[in-house]
Amino acid sequence: MALWTSSAFIEEVRDWVAVQLKPRGSRLTGEWEQPHTRVWSSTLRFETTEGRVWFKVNASGTVQEPGLLALLGELRPGLAPAVIGYDDARAWSLTQDGGPMLRSRAEPDALWDYWERLLPRYGEAQLALAGNKHHLLAAGIPDRGPAQLPLEYRRLLAELAAQPTEDGGLAAEEASTLESCLAAYDHRCAELAASPMADTLQHDDLHSNNVCWPGGVDDLPSVRIIDWGDASVGHPFGTMLATLNSIAFHAGVLNDGGRIDDPNLVRIRDAYLEPFADLGSREELARLVALARSTGCVTRALAWESALKEAPAAVVAGLEFPVRSWLLQLREPWADIRAAAESLE
Repeated sequence: MALWTSSAFIEEVRDWVAVQLKPRGSRLTGEWEQPHTRVWSSTLRFETTEGRVWFKVNASGTVQEPGLLALLGELRPGLAPAVIGYDDARAWSLTQDGGPMLRSRAEPDALWDYWERLLPRYGEAQLALAGNKHHLLAAGIPDRGPAQLPLEYRRLLAELAAQPTEDGGLAAEEASTLESCLAAYDHRCAELAASPMADTLQHDDLHSNNVCWPGGVDDLPSVRIIDWGDASVGHPFGTMLATLNSIAFHAGVLNDGGRIDDPNLVRIRDAYLEPFADLGSREELARLVALARSTGCVTRALAWESALKEAPAAVVAGLEFPVRSWLLQLREPWADIRAAAESLE
């Protein structure tokens, strides 16, 4: 973070950005801002003679993001912002501005129509990208599919059980409880792996501040999804953990049991499932969503593990040890997830 905020680094970035802009006949105007710097990435906003552009640098845990953005530009243009330039070796990328964030468009409880339109488009993209799994993996996107997650669960459990609790490790009772959840978790992953949905790209952090929406509610062609650093190859429905939780939380409808029972939340879940309608009934697909939301706790733990790969211990502690926190979510499955899991026994 000290490097990324240094004058030397910013000057180096400015020179690189200017070179990327030159073939387009564009140049920097001199106005810039560094909105945020985290241990996993930093962004710089530059004004140019052809509009705003965004520079991003990724740390080693999310180093694959620039290449993924470029790949998405080839495989699914319009899903993410257009890439002007990128440098895999330095994990740098430069993209066009996607416009204002969805969260700024209206109050959270007034965004249901936006989500109802966006999520089917995102689901269609996932289906289309399923045929490019080998390209995604070759680009360094981590494999976090249901066949892989039980192995990762066991690895995380063993590593955290060996760490002191003050360093983010598990207490003996916590480790024992998580070990007792392994069999049920394996069953859930096995059912997801056997489902008709092929593993594909899933964003894993799709919320209203990672969606740029410059036009009206029906102007889907202008919408862009940003911040793909947590993305992985896995069951498409894994997206529904972070996305539905975030939407429900901000709209004030996330209940204590974590159930998807608010009518608006059910509506957008079902809208997301529309592109998958040929692969199962509404009830079958909803059940798979519950299973994917359950197993996704490990995916989120893995995303944090990667993001904090080089983070100082104090930073990890300040974030309240998110790898441990997400893993511990498996101790108390939500009501809809519990029903799905119990039906496997």
